[in-house]
Amino acid sequence: MKRPIFSNWSITSVNRKAALADLLKLFSFQKTTEELLLTALETREQAEPTIVHNGIAMPHCRSILVDDFMIAIGKSEKGIPWPRKKVKVIILFITPVKPSGPEEHMKLIKHLAKLLRTDGAEKLLSADSPVEAASILQFTLQGSKQNEQRP
Repeated sequence: MKRPIFSNWSITSVNRKAALADLLKLFSFQKTTEELLLTALETREQAEPTIVHNGIAMPHCRSILVDDFMIAIGKSEKGIPWPRKKVKVIILFITPVKPSGPEEHMKLIKHLAKLLRTDGAEKLLSADSPVEAASILQFTLQGSKQNEQRP
């Protein structure tokens, strides 16, 4: 499953909503779209936090605002409360609403779950770079922010 992935390997946010906003900025959405997607992701996380492994969260949603899969991975050295446990790695994805959407959405979740179920979670948590993380997840790194600020 070679999908493009964006990365922020130096998240400094101290809460979940800010971390999600940081990852959404990687996609260059218009401000309104970014705000709507943030609301959808945060609402989904409030209903049921998606901690898939100790230290790894996988927030996701489906949206009419995207035409293709949008995937981003982020890492926080200090950890981010999610809501009670801290996570260090976030795998965020948004899938489009289309006839094949639910099937593709589940296929992506199964792909990630399979990788994390083996020793992928430990490898991901100890990855030194977004390139290494993308490789572990079998994605292709498209854009990365490491120790740089967005204008």
